[in-house]
Amino acid sequence: MNKKTIGLFIALIMVTLLFSACARPATTSPTTGEVAVATSTSSEIPFPVATQPQIMADILKQTQTAMAMATHDTSFPSAATSTPSFIFETPTPSTTMAVGGEEATPTSSILMPSASTSTPVSLATAAPTQISYPTPTPGRPSTYTIQAGEYLWCLARRFDVAPADLLSLNGMNANSQPYAGTVIKIPQSGSFGAGRARNAHPATYTVRAGDTIGGIACWYGDADPNTIFAANGLPANSIITVGQVLQIP
Repeated sequence: MNKKTIGLFIALIMVTLLFSACARPATTSPTTGEVAVATSTSSEIPFPVATQPQIMADILKQTQTAMAMATHDTSFPSAATSTPSFIFETPTPSTTMAVGGEEATPTSSILMPSASTSTPVSLATAAPTQISYPTPTPGRPSTYTIQAGEYLWCLARRFDVAPADLLSLNGMNANSQPYAGTVIKIPQSGSFGAGRARNAHPATYTVRAGDTIGGIACWYGDADPNTIFAANGLPANSIITVGQVLQIP
């Protein structure tokens, strides 16, 4: 039973009670049988009694209130269903137009490795560079270019010539000190004499700061720089380093 029906039922009961009260008969005297009419002889103000129009107005007001409560919407609002503001779009594979206006087959943007069909190129093995080792100076050259670390008496021992002949042929004296790069003439006769070798060899030599192959050859006296290069497997004019051990033939 809803609230609207309850309200109407209450209003009906109240109206029924009101009409039954109005239809109540007057009191009859038990002895005389006359109807007694209540009269007031007192000067007091009687208790206010509600009139029928007033009662009807109150009943109508209560009925309207009950009906308003019965018809009041007490239902809870339904939860609003929100619609997401974003839309997922399925990417459509792009197509390219083939020659003649026909639509080409869509291609994936992921590139898969394909089997190589190219013929492997064989790399030719480069032939090792032939290293040309110097050879000892044959005999006596007609001229010679002085290298760093060399001096006239050293060259006289190396080429087995008399120091005086070497100085005379080149217009020099015992105090002459030609610099590296100077070209001198070598006598084709004579010999150095006793004591041509300054230090015994074959031997080993450890390179020190400031050493050159020409200077090391001069230290041994009759050694040849080209022979030292060849004995150590070094190309001509190789750079030697401090601490390097050389074989002196």
